[in-house]
Amino acid sequence: MRLFLKEAEKVENKKHKINVIVVAVIAIAGYKYLHREKIAETKTIRYTFEMIDNYEGFSDLIHVGDDITDNVKNYYMGKVVDVKSEPYTKLVNDIETGTVKEAVVPNRERDLVTVEANVTESASDLKVNGYYTVKVGLEVAVKGNGYAGRGYILNIER
Repeated sequence: MRLFLKEAEKVENKKHKINVIVVAVIAIAGYKYLHREKIAETKTIRYTFEMIDNYEGFSDLIHVGDDITDNVKNYYMGKVVDVKSEPYTKLVNDIETGTVKEAVVPNRERDLVTVEANVTESASDLKVNGYYTVKVGLEVAVKGNGYAGRGYILNIER
């Protein structure tokens, strides 16, 4: 009889532990649901990113109206509204003077691409289509029709 009571107590203890875990999971889920970020509104922004260390003439591949996609997660980033090209420069040590100078790299260019996108704005960030995060300084890997490159987001116009 005592053996039966000990087994019954073990079963009750297990049931109690499971009940505590279930209540804790429900409490955490409820807290996260009630304290989630609230999306304010959808608006159109323009942001500019650079594509660095491209071969000369690379900017001819990028056309106004192209859809740009993130090359890592395939998130839509927006539509190209402007493309500018300028010589690609690097910082180099000048051994003669002991200073650091900016030098143009031959046969290379830096492309500035301006993109327009609809974003949702939350308290902490801007997201294109609710997925792709747009922040100044964020490293980007982009692809379009027939080209791909990497660089950084330089500015955002709201």
